[in-house]
Amino acid sequence: MGQYGAEELLKQLNELYSKYKFMEAQLQRSKGVLKAKLPDITNALEMVEYLQATSDDFAVDFQLSDCVWTRAQVPRTDSVALWLGANVMLEYSHEEAKELLERNLGNANTALQSTDEDLKFLKEQITTCEVNLSRVYNYTVVSRQGK
Repeated sequence: MGQYGAEELLKQLNELYSKYKFMEAQLQRSKGVLKAKLPDITNALEMVEYLQATSDDFAVDFQLSDCVWTRAQVPRTDSVALWLGANVMLEYSHEEAKELLERNLGNANTALQSTDEDLKFLKEQITTCEVNLSRVYNYTVVSRQGK
């Protein structure tokens, strides 16, 4: 504090605190996106496994609009089309689709775990920054009272 002064140090700590809070918000958003993807990947994997195990045609009910449902007969196929995002859909064999979905599920779980660890570290940094902010602020209050 002797080199920069308390006011400059408070300014730098507030800037650092703002950066940490921004990074925390970004990680929370990323975690939300990952959590939203997990059920979709799991459902797609279960459907591919079901299609792989089914040897006959089967019927499905699906929604056409808000209050309109219909039934369709789905023939047995050896391939499945997966929506990859960004307006891209590719056709895979059941085995390839299962491998891809399992890999995506593993990657999503790993990324979620990594994000949780990053959030934990960031929360520790935020707490440290808050403590330092309060100490410097208290120092400025005490030093003003002493003048």
